[in-house]
Amino acid sequence: MSATITKTDDFVILGPTLSAGSNVLDAVHALIYLPHNFKLILTGADTADNSIYNKVCALVERDELSDRVEFASAPEQSDAVILPRPHYTHSLNSVAGNSPEALASAILNLARAFA
Repeated sequence: MSATITKTDDFVILGPTLSAGSNVLDAVHALIYLPHNFKLILTGADTADNSIYNKVCALVERDELSDRVEFASAPEQSDAVILPRPHYTHSLNSVAGNSPEALASAILNLARAFA
């Protein structure tokens, strides 16, 4: 029996770690402006301050994003990486922004460039 490979059209975004404070909240909020197939992976839940973790969970629940946000220790792959600050070294698939709207725009631009 051969294995079936399922192609997914999900665009996977590696967000800032949960210790990044408001940057991680902006990353979650940016999903509202992105198509439903854009998914966010957040790392660092095991070392995060409970208050920021609880804020992120509340935002995910409030905006009904539980099917689009995953807490993981290390992602297998990602299509984009959100940098914690715009002046950090940029790699080919990195984005930065100072608001949810700016992040969403940068992510969409990146997705279009690789389409």
